[in-house]
Amino acid sequence: MTHTASAGFEQNGSTQKRGCGLSSMGRWSAWEIGAMVAGFVVFWPLGLIALFLKWKNGEMWKGSADTAAPWASFKAPDLSGWNWKGQASSYGFAGSGNAAFDTYKREQLKRLDEERRRLEDEQKAFRDFVERLRRAKDQDEFDRFMNERRAAPPAVNE
Repeated sequence: MTHTASAGFEQNGSTQKRGCGLSSMGRWSAWEIGAMVAGFVVFWPLGLIALFLKWKNGEMWKGSADTAAPWASFKAPDLSGWNWKGQASSYGFAGSGNAAFDTYKREQLKRLDEERRRLEDEQKAFRDFVERLRRAKDQDEFDRFMNERRAAPPAVNE
């Protein structure tokens, strides 16, 4: 290994490494971690600058300068089978592998869904009934007030 005027580079065969004597580019020294944490504590943009420099130099993870990021091959999940309520179109259940059971399950879930709709309709009808009762009670109280007001003798001012 030869040291030249550019001490930041070490030439070993045909490979060239850049760093402060680190054995691998993917490892962070305690000084680097400490400097980054101190940068965030003292003034958060300093910590971001340190992270950016590590990323720009290809030192965020091992081989980051040579290959794509580990998350580059990530694929978002397919949500095309979901309806607007957030439930899967097959009610969120995977098939059992038995066609007869899957048919039975589908029929039961359909029956339960119809029952749920029926109960929601009953709840709406009950809400409307209670509202009509409140209006009738309010109208009765108002009519009683008006009758008492008309029947009362006028107050005499002295």
